[in-house]
Amino acid sequence: MTRQAALVDEVLATATEFRTAQDVYAQLRSSGARIGQTTVYRHLQSLADTGAVDVLRSPDGESVYRICGTGHHHHLVCRACGRTVE
Repeated sequence: MTRQAALVDEVLATATEFRTAQDVYAQLRSSGARIGQTTVYRHLQSLADTGAVDVLRSPDGESVYRICGTGHHHHLVCRACGRTVE
């Protein structure tokens, strides 16, 4: 695992809500991390492909990511505020 991948994993591990790739990238850049936006998108897609993160579509069609518990489960998503519960 690369240093950049570990940084993305760390952001997701501490997140309580679903996060967009832009949110993850902005948080990393604001903390001084040297990481490219493409790297964030690529790693999030890799995590999604392996099932390590859950991916939902926001009302505006953007993918949002979160590390959730293991096993098959569902999410309830508020259409007004975007709050999500398992």
